[in-house]
Amino acid sequence: MNNIYEEFGRWVSILYRQFQIFINKELKDLEITSGEYIYLIKLYENKELTQEDLAEIYYIDKAAITRSLRSLEDKGYIKRIKNPRDKRYYSIQVTEKALKVKDRIYNALKTWDDLISLDVNAEEFKMISTILENMSMKALNRNE
Repeated sequence: MNNIYEEFGRWVSILYRQFQIFINKELKDLEITSGEYIYLIKLYENKELTQEDLAEIYYIDKAAITRSLRSLEDKGYIKRIKNPRDKRYYSIQVTEKALKVKDRIYNALKTWDDLISLDVNAEEFKMISTILENMSMKALNRNE
């Protein structure tokens, strides 16, 4: 394998792991993990989603989502409401407790973004994001 591709994968992996560590530290006292905050973000934006919606948005299997949602529910951050038209499905909503920590979560994300983009201008950041999105979509399509 060409060394440039190995280096690219290594740096993406390092960035991902460091972000996980950062979020876990920043939100530790809230008992929200790096595997859970992403669902709160989407629920803040959409008010109400289903587990299936979250699986489609994040390309994560339903079993992993179920574990995270159960944990968030046990901690009082979300509530699941049975769909009156189809009892097999639940609508997921944030609770008042989750709304109280919304700014804290967004501030942690902004702090991280500011840290990693310190010497990167907005145009470069957008280009990097677009390239990573395109590569991710190719990987997702390949693995379907």
